[in-house]
Amino acid sequence: MIRRDTLGEAMVQLDVALFLVRCGMVVSPSADAAVDSLAYLTTHPGPVERPAAGQELCISPPDDHYWSDVLERYLHQFPLLPRVLSRTKLGDVPLHTCTLYLIFEPEAQARQVFLRIQFLSTNSNWNQAARFAVMINVKTIARYIYNQFENFALMGVRDGFVLMSAPEHNRTFTMMADGQSYGLDYAMTVDQLPSLLANRSILGLDGRRVVIANYAEFPFLMEERYQTTGIYFNFFTEFGRKYNCRVAFQQRDVQIVLTLYNKEFLAKPFAIGSFTGNCLVVPEKPKEGLIYFLLSPFSAPLWFLCGCFLVLAFLLNWRWKHNFPNNILLTVLFGDQATDGAYSASERRLIFLAVVIMFFFSEAYSAKLLSTFIESLNQPRIRTIEALASSDIAIGVLHFEDIEAYEQLHHNVRIVDEPDYYDNLRNGRHAFMVQCGNAELFLHLEIRRQDSEFRVPYYILEEFFGWRMNGFSVSKFSPVTMQLHQFIGIVGQAGLWEYWREHAVQTLRNIVNRGLVQRETLNLKDLISLRYVLIVGYGSAAIVFVIEVLVGKIQRYRQTRGKAIVKGL
Repeated sequence: MIRRDTLGEAMVQLDVALFLVRCGMVVSPSADAAVDSLAYLTTHPGPVERPAAGQELCISPPDDHYWSDVLERYLHQFPLLPRVLSRTKLGDVPLHTCTLYLIFEPEAQARQVFLRIQFLSTNSNWNQAARFAVMINVKTIARYIYNQFENFALMGVRDGFVLMSAPEHNRTFTMMADGQSYGLDYAMTVDQLPSLLANRSILGLDGRRVVIANYAEFPFLMEERYQTTGIYFNFFTEFGRKYNCRVAFQQRDVQIVLTLYNKEFLAKPFAIGSFTGNCLVVPEKPKEGLIYFLLSPFSAPLWFLCGCFLVLAFLLNWRWKHNFPNNILLTVLFGDQATDGAYSASERRLIFLAVVIMFFFSEAYSAKLLSTFIESLNQPRIRTIEALASSDIAIGVLHFEDIEAYEQLHHNVRIVDEPDYYDNLRNGRHAFMVQCGNAELFLHLEIRRQDSEFRVPYYILEEFFGWRMNGFSVSKFSPVTMQLHQFIGIVGQAGLWEYWREHAVQTLRNIVNRGLVQRETLNLKDLISLRYVLIVGYGSAAIVFVIEVLVGKIQRYRQTRGKAIVKGL
């Protein structure tokens, strides 16, 4: 039967057990019990997935004769298991990954044991998810025993056991702490170990707090109306439910960072099987004005040719009135100004030629003007990184290391302080680089909000760079590493990564689609340039019409006055 007491009562129970041994009522040789306990821990690794070779041992050998005999007997039982002696610092030397640590420190105090475990963590085969067994001699003060378990918590060790031998009483106690209160579970015989390990698996993570860095990255982690959502939020919420732990997202004192740090020796990366990259978000240039749109369809030589036609038409009507009495320009633009019989043969030939030329010019002008207008609405002027690098558009960054790897963009980079950076962002004074998911969220959601502070529309450069794998990094001394590794496999096999991602992305798509449905395809604001064209065209026609009416009245007045003068004579 497993005994579980607070530390104050634990030693009372231990003393009773020792009393029974002294009276000869219970016989359990200490060395046999120690060897049997180590053998059981070796052959029953519990939730740890063993490699093909079985348990791989990391042994810190003892200087004590009693424990040396125990170790020798133990190794004879498992002669084929890979093992590493961890008395010296081996650093980056390739070693077997440990799944069972045997640390023999019979006379050492808790701090010395902590330094020993810390020393082991510097080797390349360090694995805090393994099972740890620390062998000590009997301690007469309960606090000294519990201090050994505090060593495990500091190093992120979850499966930590202490084997305390009392040879003079023929007892070896296998002990485990619950991690939440000053209490110990212990077994005096190997038959009690299955129940002890079963209790350990039931505890899960004992309600421990797992702290994740709160860094917004769509669709993995987002803040919506004071609520956290996203793929990682769903993942860690389910993780907390399964392993009985509390999950918190905050900025400091974190155990998990939502980025892969492959070069960081204090972190262990976990990839989730998808990729992303860095996108450049570029402000759209202001639309060109009326003069640009009116003149852009034709080149300068063609406009010069049109001017020559106008001058020629005025010159013919002015210098050769007898041969060209009717207004050629008005006839070409607005149709016949007199009956067919009123036009001379030279006028009809010239007007026919001018109408044909006008037809081709007007059709070409309209088509080019419309294409230029549509292009200005739908197509950003810059599509590639090379085009951006050759432009004068600045790329604002808060830290140069954010973009120092992209040498072709260096001359565009402007390093600014945080207040200026966000002010430039609101006013569209510079482009910026951001993770592609965040870029999509910014483009389709942030700048579409009615209360948005962004005064200039943006677009995402079609070409992006900086491929990187999605995942997160866990502190080397986090107690949840093994559970995370297992849960990532479960989630991946169930296809939940893709399901959560599609759900988040589809929510954004629905918001964008609703905005597109409510928005008219073209409105007066979009047609501002064409409105100018209509105003100028019809306005010019009205002015010419008024001038023509006035000229006709003046001519009739002169003719009437001339006839009156003739009659008076």
